[in-house]
Amino acid sequence: MTSEKPGKVAAITLSFWMLKVIATTAGDLTGDALSISLGLGYLLALIVALAVTAALLFAQLKAKRFHPGLYWTLILASSAAGAEISDSIDRALHWGTLAGTGALLVGLLLALAIWRARRGAIRCKAIEDPRDERFYWLAAILANSFGSAVCDLIGEKLGVGVLGGAAVNAGILALLVLLHYTTRARKELLFWSAFVFTRIPF
Repeated sequence: MTSEKPGKVAAITLSFWMLKVIATTAGDLTGDALSISLGLGYLLALIVALAVTAALLFAQLKAKRFHPGLYWTLILASSAAGAEISDSIDRALHWGTLAGTGALLVGLLLALAIWRARRGAIRCKAIEDPRDERFYWLAAILANSFGSAVCDLIGEKLGVGVLGGAAVNAGILALLVLLHYTTRARKELLFWSAFVFTRIPF
């Protein structure tokens, strides 16, 4: 456990990562339910997911302190939006999984680069400044979108199924943990890398 003050985002503990896996996976499944089970199609499901995410993000940015329920609901909603962004690029725009994954990776790296250039550092904890908070949530949405796309790519190219995809993600996360404890790699970059892969790839 850690005694760090969370600011307006959740403190990074083991329970954080457990909740992140649950919320992200539930968000991915919600996105699929909107587009497939409810028959909305990818573009309409994307609009719905983005509208809900925008409303929750507005409430999050207006809040004066950390609200766990709001934070984790926004993580879930941003995961649903991320899944729909990924699916819309792949299946509605017909870019294909590989091109869509590449585009989202570029978008995430660009957002992090601009964050560092504008604010002097990329952050992942104790965020209180509204400017950092806006970048945090932009990175979260892009990381969830990229995570959804890269899991689709792993499943498509490797054909490993849910259990195989989960094993790949677990292996990558184990590597990131090893890097965290044995190297001087930037903790913020390790955090955002882990943010991408903390999901069960249904």
